[in-house]
Amino acid sequence: MANTHVVLNDVVKKYGARNVLSRVSLEIEEGQFVALLGPSGCGKTTMLSAIAGLVPIEEGQISIGGNVVSSASFTLPPEERKIGMVFQDFALWPHLTVFDNIAFGLRVRKMNKAAIVKRVEEVLEQVALPGYEKLFPHQLSGGQKQRVAIARALAPGPALMLMDEPLSSLDAGLREQMRWELRRITQEAQITTIYVTHDQTEALSMADHIVLMHNGVVEQQGAPEPMYKRPHTAFTATFLGAANLLSGRVIRRTAGRVAISCHGVTMEGTEEQDLGDEVTLVIRPQDMVMTDCDEARGLPVIVRQRAYHGAQWQYRLELATDGSGQMLECWSPVEWATGSQITLQYDVERCLAVARKTS
Repeated sequence: MANTHVVLNDVVKKYGARNVLSRVSLEIEEGQFVALLGPSGCGKTTMLSAIAGLVPIEEGQISIGGNVVSSASFTLPPEERKIGMVFQDFALWPHLTVFDNIAFGLRVRKMNKAAIVKRVEEVLEQVALPGYEKLFPHQLSGGQKQRVAIARALAPGPALMLMDEPLSSLDAGLREQMRWELRRITQEAQITTIYVTHDQTEALSMADHIVLMHNGVVEQQGAPEPMYKRPHTAFTATFLGAANLLSGRVIRRTAGRVAISCHGVTMEGTEEQDLGDEVTLVIRPQDMVMTDCDEARGLPVIVRQRAYHGAQWQYRLELATDGSGQMLECWSPVEWATGSQITLQYDVERCLAVARKTS
C-alpha cells in the first residue's frame, strides 16, 4: 500500500475578506501524478503555492512526508521543503548555458564539481537532451526549454515536484508531445507530482488522480475515468468534457434507474435519486445517435447548425418537445441537412441523473 506523501487538512487561505481556499482537505500518495484542475480563480494555483510555501495559510495544516510544513502560525521556507518547481514561462536564465542553468541549485548546495557534472548528465538523459550542455536558452525550441526547466527541477533530487501550467505556452502539437514526455519523465523518476492545469485533456490523459476545484473547494476528486463517466455534479460533467444537460424531476424509481419528467417527455437515467427530486440529466454527445426512425426511447430534435470536422459532423440540435429552445450537441459521421427533423437516441446506462444544485 502506497504511503501518503502530501496532506492538506482543513486549509483556509484568504485574500482580504475573500476565501480563496475554503477548508480544503486532500491526501496525495507517494509517487502519484495529481492534477489540480479548474477554471481561473478556483484556487488551484493558490493551493500549489501554499504547498510550495510561497504563501502562508490562515487555518489548517499542510504536511509533506509526515512533517508539518504550514500552519496558521508557521510556514517552512520553500528551499527547506525538498521540492522542485516548474513554471509556465520556463524561468531559465538567458545568460547561462543549459549546463549552468541545471547546475545552479547543485552549486548552491555546495556539491563538488565531479558530482555536479555527473548529475547534470543524468538528468539531461532523463529528459532526452544529452549533449545540450553548452547551448543557451535562445538556441532551444519551446519544448527543449521546458525539458531543461524540468531537468533543473529534478537535479537536486526532490521528493515532490510542483508544476504550474508548464505546457500552456506551447503550441498544440508540441503540447501533446510534451504530455507524453512529462508523464514518462515523472514515472521514471518515481516522483510525486502535483500539476496545475485548466485543460481537461491534460488532466485526463496524464494524471493518476484529478482534484477538480471550484470556488475554493474540491468539487470532486478521483481517478480520471470514473470522474469522467460518473460525475457527481453538472459542473464536473461539463468541465471534464462536452455534456448535454437537461433539467427535470424524478417521477418514478426502479433498481438503479429513475424516470424523469423532462421538457415534456419522460426520460430514463441511472443513479438513485428520490421521488420528486429536481435533477440534471447528463448525456455525453458521443452517447447519442441521430436517426430518422421514430424510436420509442428518443428525443425529437431539429438540426439548427452543423460543422464539418473531417471524419465527423458536429451538430447543434433544438429539442422539439416543448418550445423551450433547449439546445443539444451531437457528433455523427452521417450528414444531415440544417432544418432536418430527426430523433436523437441515447444510451440509458450512460444517461446520468445528478442532484441539481439550488444555490
